[in-house]
Amino acid sequence: MIVVGLMRLWIVAGALLCAGGASLAETLATDCIPPLRPDLAPSPALLRDYGDEIRAEFDTYFDQAQTYLNCLAAASADAQAEVRLVLDAYQEIFNE
Repeated sequence: MIVVGLMRLWIVAGALLCAGGASLAETLATDCIPPLRPDLAPSPALLRDYGDEIRAEFDTYFDQAQTYLNCLAAASADAQAEVRLVLDAYQEIFNE
């Protein structure tokens, strides 16, 4: 019985080590770069003279914001998968 328990522990430890190597490819929240917010109160004169450029600035912000939100969602999914992996290992080790 002790040998079987030790073998299970080694299998779980090996799985965790393999998963740890895979975590290098995971997305972390620190990998996600928030976009720079455009000026939200341009003067009427600026809007008149540079309206196209200001509009392009907002368009760029919205594109970058979508990329940022997708990155955060990926980081959240990766973190949840990691927690599930550790929880499964925990249950395997302590709930024999």
